[in-house]
Amino acid sequence: MSGNTIKKERDISVGYVIISIVYWILSLTMVLLIFQLSSDDAAASSSFTTGLMLLINNVLGTDLYSDELLRIVGHIGEFALLTVFTYLAMDATNKISDKTSYAESPMKILRSDNEMNITITLWYCILNAIFDEYHQLFISGRDGSIADVIIDCIGIFVVLLIARLIFTIKLKVMGKKEVRYNI
Repeated sequence: MSGNTIKKERDISVGYVIISIVYWILSLTMVLLIFQLSSDDAAASSSFTTGLMLLINNVLGTDLYSDELLRIVGHIGEFALLTVFTYLAMDATNKISDKTSYAESPMKILRSDNEMNITITLWYCILNAIFDEYHQLFISGRDGSIADVIIDCIGIFVVLLIARLIFTIKLKVMGKKEVRYNI
């Protein structure tokens, strides 16, 4: 064997496989948690919200949180977390292998990997928000609400805007530019 060592590159990154699985499990856990919370009938949902509101008021020593405000913050928070986990899962999944990444796709409809991550995450989370409200149409004392879907979308959009901002700042700090594909 000569002095030159041949380095065999792996087709798959085991680290990104593990990270991807963890984030997909967290994403699906959030979907199931949201489904479980929206499966409660009106009385159970109200009881849960009231108990949580009393706990928050006791811990903070205030009476600032109303039932309606807590529900709005809950919707935004649930879908913000779902968005974080899904975006990170998409990003890690795309990095598992150079051979199967979006960069190697022969048909590109988006200009960059980050746009692909954001777009798929956006649709996945919005469809979950719509499904959640549709599901509530079949629960006793609950109703589906377009207003709740819009509130859920606030959490989704805020997280995706922050993700885009962090991505852009990270590239600037590293002195790199985003890889753009010709479409």
